[in-house]
Amino acid sequence: MAKREKRFRPDQRPKLKSHADAPKRGLTPAEEAAAAAYEATLVAPKSTIITGTSAPIGSRVASTQRLTAEIAAEMPVVQRDLRRILLTYGAMLVLLAAIWFVATTTGFVAA
Repeated sequence: MAKREKRFRPDQRPKLKSHADAPKRGLTPAEEAAAAAYEATLVAPKSTIITGTSAPIGSRVASTQRLTAEIAAEMPVVQRDLRRILLTYGAMLVLLAAIWFVATTTGFVAA
């Protein structure tokens, strides 16, 4: 007895065995060169290096020097964040004062 031919529903077609006409994946040499040029323009992050320390690595002096270097690297970021927080806080206070002033002068809220 011969096997029956397998039939497929339209949404379940068998996969094609030939992938010769499929597009190649990956970057072209021109795209790779452009990516390499772009990566060369990126600035590498600065690493905190302590130079000239005469203290042993596990000593308290070495850990203090490392902490001082880390604080010096983080201080500009902290100052910028605090400036933004204070600016936002001040703007919110000014907005609240303006709303209060308008509400009391128009009689919307009786003080």
